[in-house]
Amino acid sequence: MITSKNRISRRTVLRGAGGVAIGLPFLEAMLRPGRSHAAGSIPLRLVVFYTPGGTLLDKWRPTGTETAFTLDPMLAPLTPWKDQLLFVDGLNMNVTQIGVGHPHSRGMAGILTGTQLLAGTFDTGGGLASWADGASVDQVIASRNSQGLKFPSLEFSSGWSISGRSAGQVSFAADQITYGIPSGSASNQKNPIPPQTDALAAFTRIWGSGTGGSAATAATARTKSILDAVQAQYTTLAAKLGSADRAKLQAHLDMIRQAENSLTAVTTNGGSSCVMPAKPMASGNMVSGQMQSSTGVIVTETDIPQKGQIMTDLMVAALACDTTRVATMQWADSEAKFLMNFPPLNLPDYHHAYQHEHGFNPDALNKIYNWYAGNFAYLLQKMAAVQEADGTTLLDNTLIFWVTEIQKPDSHDQTNMPLVLAGKAQGKYRTGRWLQVPKGTSHNNLLVTILNIFGGTDKTFGDSKYCTGALAGIT
Repeated sequence: MITSKNRISRRTVLRGAGGVAIGLPFLEAMLRPGRSHAAGSIPLRLVVFYTPGGTLLDKWRPTGTETAFTLDPMLAPLTPWKDQLLFVDGLNMNVTQIGVGHPHSRGMAGILTGTQLLAGTFDTGGGLASWADGASVDQVIASRNSQGLKFPSLEFSSGWSISGRSAGQVSFAADQITYGIPSGSASNQKNPIPPQTDALAAFTRIWGSGTGGSAATAATARTKSILDAVQAQYTTLAAKLGSADRAKLQAHLDMIRQAENSLTAVTTNGGSSCVMPAKPMASGNMVSGQMQSSTGVIVTETDIPQKGQIMTDLMVAALACDTTRVATMQWADSEAKFLMNFPPLNLPDYHHAYQHEHGFNPDALNKIYNWYAGNFAYLLQKMAAVQEADGTTLLDNTLIFWVTEIQKPDSHDQTNMPLVLAGKAQGKYRTGRWLQVPKGTSHNNLLVTILNIFGGTDKTFGDSKYCTGALAGIT
């Protein structure tokens, strides 16, 4: 029973020597006396999952009926998860009819904000541009639903800003989908939020690590598990918890241990210590120059699959321990010019080349989109494996929004956008369906619906000229 004597603070962390600090998941012992998780304390989360370059619509689109549908082999990794999915078929990204810049860039700007891409100084390959003309839906939800948490939102990527026009840059129109809400008097200031691309930095930012001392001391500290440093305090805390809380805390620490082990595999080379990541250098349209190894950043394109899974693991763990309730996994920027020469693809060129740059190649694209579907399934699997305090799973309590910036790879068409919702979201919308919406409907309407799933009462979002209200048929 929770009393004023054994209740622990929501802000409690496990601390150890060297500045180590680990945040805790939400536990029964954090509730006020007399409350329980049945009172609705399990939070609802939002995850945005971005993959570049649209799709092959005839293979993305299911066959059958709304509730009895079949997926093409291109999306075969998602077949076991059909009851968790809602395919939203027929929405147009109409807001890209206005604004400036290349269609890829206009799509990046508009997909989450529902606004146009503004003029600026960055060469998009189709005109000079800057940023989207508004905040993105994830950041509006973060401002409402992540208050009081360690992070309003967290953004991750595996292959972002390492190639093409944006290589090595902080943020540009071709690679940015997430935009914060302008604060203070600067209401016209745009606030792009770049994703974290360094797995070690992401890990340290969320859970902490040894601080201070020389570079050698810091490197040595990284070779020891941060869990070992807090073992004594863990033992003391565990003795105060009930069996359910102890099990949840142990599962949380096991998840951190797994993430540490994965990071060690990526960032250790012959026993060398972790070092400050080096920025990639660009030459022409491709990455060149040898980046430092053992850093947690991309060294060769073959690192991208493993690093992408590590970033996914970090994101899931961050959501599970309630450091944030909004997160984005952006697999790449819109150019996606890293080579796809890793298993199981083993393709000699990069994604954008197969879209149209070196000729439209649907066979190669079919393999690439199947690979991204597999990574989406991996996210679903990881979230389904996390049990909440009330017996539900993290996937049960999350809405995942899978987006891209165009629909048709060879023409950049942005009608019939391939958009998918996943996760049960606490029953706030109906999954296991293929929903065909009226022709010409703007995707802004879906953004309104997502806002309202998270407790909003919004009637419009983004550019009001391209929004007629919440999209019918979702909830």
